[in-house]
Amino acid sequence: MNIEQKFIDAMRGFAATVNVVSSRKLEERQAMTASAVTSLSLSPPTILVCINKKAAIHEILELEDNFCINILNSEQQEIAEICSGKQEGEVRFEAGTWLDDLGSPFLYEAQSNIFCKCIETIDQLSHTIFLGEVLNIKNNKKRSPLIYLDGEFTKI
Repeated sequence: MNIEQKFIDAMRGFAATVNVVSSRKLEERQAMTASAVTSLSLSPPTILVCINKKAAIHEILELEDNFCINILNSEQQEIAEICSGKQEGEVRFEAGTWLDDLGSPFLYEAQSNIFCKCIETIDQLSHTIFLGEVLNIKNNKKRSPLIYLDGEFTKI
């Protein structure tokens, strides 16, 4: 087994909350499932998300642009699958209730929505790290996140 395969195998041991990153540029909306999302700083609240340069959403996430991290709940596996599939654009907004009145498209039923403005990008090999200043947060009461572990969706 080569080092890349060993790395993939090791990373499959990380349990990660499933998120959908969403954004808009003019009339084009994009959404993408992501697990490489983490808090960076509390003061000021800052979050980071790693996006593959080949992803359709990559080209609409730029400095000063807004995006939303939608933390999925355990009942939203279908949305995670749709937003990680081959179809892109508006098709990804057909499942769930998507609103667009807080600066970025957001999934109303998500466990949480974290609204951000991109303040820095870091180019790193196949991905770009987007740093987002947190502008607003909407939390739902339910705390039952969708988890990705060993190549499968699961619940806590």
